[in-house]
Amino acid sequence: MSASAYANIQPIAGGIVCIVQSEKVGARESQVIEQEVRAAMTAASKRHRVIIDMSAVTMLASMGLGMLVSLHKSCAEQGGRVVICGLSAEIMQVLKITHLDKVLRIVKTREEAIKTLG
Repeated sequence: MSASAYANIQPIAGGIVCIVQSEKVGARESQVIEQEVRAAMTAASKRHRVIIDMSAVTMLASMGLGMLVSLHKSCAEQGGRVVICGLSAEIMQVLKITHLDKVLRIVKTREEAIKTLG
């Protein structure tokens, strides 16, 4: 579907997978990744079901957190959902501290995420 220095977006049955390529997700990376995911959702109607694989990410800035929340909200408004997978223990801790672990759907592996989207 699309690939950039920051993300590789691939179609799956009923949705898309965004594999984040960048170790650091700060302001610039967040903006590009969000634009690419939104473009992929628009290009593929009824694909408001998104998996974000963050296995390569070692640092997630506040803008990255905002991107996850924004995508979650957009998908939910369209009757879809976002599932996040591959989080490091450190990033998972940040999500717990900010209570985003209660808002976002988080699983360990991409395979689990695919099953979750069903």
